[in-house]
Amino acid sequence: MRIDKYLWSIRYFKTRSIATEACKKGHIKINGQAVKPSREVYPADKLVVRKDQINYELTVLDVPESRVG
Repeated sequence: MRIDKYLWSIRYFKTRSIATEACKKGHIKINGQAVKPSREVYPADKLVVRKDQINYELTVLDVPESRVG
């Protein structure tokens, strides 16, 4: 699954376009590297999401089929 779609589906961003912009600005890092919105996400990846001047550190456990509640 794409990183922008993943962040939207786990509800870190309200819309997918906001998640895409965050990737383009370099606010999203996977395993320490800034990524493009099309980068694939796999289980055991370490994410750093900078949102509202706070760095959130996430570990991907599984990729959801659809947006979670």
